[in-house]
Amino acid sequence: MLSICVTIKNRSRLSIDDNELLLFPNCVKSIVESTRKHPDCELVIADWQSEDWPLVEWVRKAGAPVPIQILTIEESPFSRGKGLNTAARAASGEVLLFLDADSLLCDTVIAKGLEYVRQGKAFFPVDFSFDDPQHQGGWWKHEGFGTCMLGKDVFESSGGWPEYNSWGKEDDHFYARVRSLVEVVREEVLGLYHQWHPNDIIWKDRYGGRSPAELLAMQQEQQANREALKQGKEAARTIENFIGPGEKYILVDEAWFGKELLPGRIAIPFLERDGEYWGPPPDDQTAIREFERLRSSGAKFMVFLWPAFWCLECYSGLSRHLRTKYRALSEDERVVVFDLMQGQ
Repeated sequence: MLSICVTIKNRSRLSIDDNELLLFPNCVKSIVESTRKHPDCELVIADWQSEDWPLVEWVRKAGAPVPIQILTIEESPFSRGKGLNTAARAASGEVLLFLDADSLLCDTVIAKGLEYVRQGKAFFPVDFSFDDPQHQGGWWKHEGFGTCMLGKDVFESSGGWPEYNSWGKEDDHFYARVRSLVEVVREEVLGLYHQWHPNDIIWKDRYGGRSPAELLAMQQEQQANREALKQGKEAARTIENFIGPGEKYILVDEAWFGKELLPGRIAIPFLERDGEYWGPPPDDQTAIREFERLRSSGAKFMVFLWPAFWCLECYSGLSRHLRTKYRALSEDERVVVFDLMQGQ
């Protein structure tokens, strides 16, 4: 059996700027449609006493014929991790699908996820996140790990979701826990969507445990991250003019964007150990040696993003090595690209 686990606090009927948002009802509808080919499923909901549209008034009818468990949590503050752990403990299935209450599920996620779990892997699909109430535009949300499917045994071995009393980070840390245990598949899935709602941290965390001062600091950090994401997308558009699908390149970005900067290309972090970012080089000699090792292994380009521009100054030997032997294809305030296939 597949158990779809959701936790919720007031996500069913919201009024935002004259827009009525039926986030969880839309989610439930998508679950019903997506499970028609997979009847051996259940929906387990950990509800933090939602008041906007009490679940007992509508969810069983809307979710039929999918069996539904409703678990009421009478604690405060809200913790997404605790809610998902509560749902997982009550789940009857040997496979767990964790889903946000404002997501829209599709059959592809279930079909692929079940196959990956059968292979002993975990599936963390990338959803398309809408950025307006009319759902006209958006972006592939590579920075989110909230939707995932894995075996219940892997979930239990991971220790479950971190139970933070605030919004955010529990999905990043859970993903890291799972990745340390089994192979993880991460890919965009057309049809898996995240519905629009206010993206302000104060709105998202209004049921959490942070103080107003902490929320303000988080809001400022979120704005900075949005600006960084925007610049990252602009840098990616520059890079894809030079690096074709399937090509390897060395990425120097201090792990800000990592392998998901350019889907379809193979990014190698610098420094690298077993495919993962290993921190900055201790000295120029190490930097040059590791650069040549990666170039010899098939990397055709080396890309520096603005958060790591300091490396071109700090590692002056590496910088000279690159500028003497290889041609800079592009160099602006966001990105520097070196062609490692041809010298100057």
